[in-house]
Amino acid sequence: MSSITANVGSYGSVKGFTSGNVAEFRGVPFGRIPARFRRAQLVKSVPGEFDATRPYPPQTPDTLMDATFFGEIAATFAVEEAGRTMSEDCLNLNIATPRNAIGKSKLPVLVWIYGTSSTELY
Repeated sequence: MSSITANVGSYGSVKGFTSGNVAEFRGVPFGRIPARFRRAQLVKSVPGEFDATRPYPPQTPDTLMDATFFGEIAATFAVEEAGRTMSEDCLNLNIATPRNAIGKSKLPVLVWIYGTSSTELY
């Protein structure tokens, strides 16, 4: 993996990484909540260069579970996330784009609407 930086107009610079032909930017903030139960505010810019190179799940598990149920990839995820703390700061985007399309093309966008913290398997 190597690093890549995208200049996003007035928003600022975002540092990500590449894997093959894909550029990834993780945990890019699009909103913030000033206090609990308050309306979210749009993040219009980031100071300096935002580091979007670390894994950023929407919510980390508070306890490690038997990850072998989900296969080998889940076991890797559990090890990477073991040291993280829980946070309600979830107004962030994980962005993946073709490496050669940064700043050059308008591309279709897939938006995943998340919204549950279900911890039970059905």
